[in-house]
Amino acid sequence: MSKFKAFMRENVAEAELIELVLTRFSEPIKLRPVPSEEADLINDRCFKNVPGKKGRQERVFDPVAYNRRMNVASIVYPDLNDTELQQSYGVRGAEALYGKMFLAGEAALISEKVQQISGLDDSLEEQIEEAKN
Repeated sequence: MSKFKAFMRENVAEAELIELVLTRFSEPIKLRPVPSEEADLINDRCFKNVPGKKGRQERVFDPVAYNRRMNVASIVYPDLNDTELQQSYGVRGAEALYGKMFLAGEAALISEKVQQISGLDDSLEEQIEEAKN
């Protein structure tokens, strides 16, 4: 019997969907936590090469693109990849729909909730204190 039984996939609780109410919509949106592996892929896609010193290329991170892509990845309902929903806003693609569909304040609320449910809102000090207790 494995001494790591609690960490085996079949023994780990499934992450629950979280509902977020946005006042402009008659139904709440549903969010899921973004797994670390998926967040790493999103992170990698958010670097751009830009001209740097002496003509050398430098990799620069785009935090706006990262937040948007994390939010889009987290939204389960409504399905931002739905063609009919995209057509109703006159856009193509989930990221374009996200930008058109949600107001800046709503996007900030979504981002805050995604960070919270994905475990990105805890500071290192908070995690250390929690581990001590």
